[in-house]
Amino acid sequence: MGLRIHFVVDPHGWCCMGLIVFVWLYNMLLLPKVVLFPHYEEGHIPGIVIIIFYCISIFCLVALVRASITDPGRLPENPKIPHGEREFWELCNKCNLMRPKRSHHCSRCGHCVRRMDHHCP
Repeated sequence: MGLRIHFVVDPHGWCCMGLIVFVWLYNMLLLPKVVLFPHYEEGHIPGIVIIIFYCISIFCLVALVRASITDPGRLPENPKIPHGEREFWELCNKCNLMRPKRSHHCSRCGHCVRRMDHHCP
């Protein structure tokens, strides 16, 4: 299926993202210098701990970026609803499109979205 890129022009969201990246960079530079490297030089921790720290930190940043730019499941304008599933769909009162009953209308991007778990801050 692939990864669909999704950007929403949202100053609040970009400010939060910038703050998180700043804290991440601060921790990537300060924490190893103050805690990990001195303990490594004294022989209290092995070098693999530093490697694991950097791997987990990079994984966290990748997960944040992926969750922030992945399309949350925007519904198509003309969905093909199987005849047996029509009772599980309803009409959205804001955009007048058919949507599954557990989906929501996003007030920021103006579309119906299947899952709003990471769509809006």
